[in-house]
Amino acid sequence: MSAEHISKTFGGIAALVDVGFELRRGEIHALMGENGAGKSTLMKILSGIYTDYDGTVNVDAHPVRFAGVRDAEHAGIAIIHQELNLVPELSVADNIFLGREKLI
Repeated sequence: MSAEHISKTFGGIAALVDVGFELRRGEIHALMGENGAGKSTLMKILSGIYTDYDGTVNVDAHPVRFAGVRDAEHAGIAIIHQELNLVPELSVADNIFLGREKLI
């Protein structure tokens, strides 16, 4: 996955300006920054939550434009939100995949 020139504004306020990166299969990375630095905004773009932004997201060297979360999930991209509400009766794996069951 890679991203080129990603920018996002909210009501004229720039949340991301010309962000780019490249990730390779098997690598582990951390996205760190102060509150308001744009970490969550970037993750929401990559996972299809935000669809209105400038720039290009590439998956397997092909440009993609996710119409929503399901499109991103079909490409193998999903995030686990920090505000996730857990179901104590379920296993860790079941909690992670809750609501992500394949549609019949």
